[in-house]
Amino acid sequence: QFIEFVGDVAKLKLTAPDTDFEEMRVAQVAKLGENILLSRDAKLEVDGTGLVAAYIHTGAKVGVLLQVGAGKEDTLGNDDFKVLVKDITLHIAASAPVSVSRDEVDPELVAKEQAIAEEQAVGKPPQAIEKIVTGKMNKFFATSCLLEQGFVKNPDISIKDHIASVAQALGDEITVAKFLRFQVGESF
Repeated sequence: QFIEFVGDVAKLKLTAPDTDFEEMRVAQVAKLGENILLSRDAKLEVDGTGLVAAYIHTGAKVGVLLQVGAGKEDTLGNDDFKVLVKDITLHIAASAPVSVSRDEVDPELVAKEQAIAEEQAVGKPPQAIEKIVTGKMNKFFATSCLLEQGFVKNPDISIKDHIASVAQALGDEITVAKFLRFQVGESF
């Protein structure tokens, strides 16, 4: 019943986005006896050649939407491309990056991390402070940005390098445009 409810909400969000879901939500809560909160919804659309992939992690507590682009239409049907896309969605579910790349990280979060790094460098020799802060910021980006993270199936290479390797093998350009990660209990 819950999955059917979620499907109905998703269809209505696409066809009638201004619909008020509160009445539906209250009815579902009464039917299931479980509190249901709709914390956020989102929609990804493909620009040009690409696709939007969906992944629900085992246990249905984490879900991922991934928008991927390719230079050639043929690439979308290639098995290696399909495996790559699935692996990236699985990686996002497991590693919880905050953005695709450095330039997409919330400036407030970057400033906060910069302040922490600077605080940790207090008392160090002046010539070392800049290197320490830069190193700590690079580490922050390497754990927070999808393209810089070590690939969950092979941490010795970054997601960016893994994508480049598959793209080269396919003779195409593959890009990650955007992702959304949803987790049960999150609040926005």
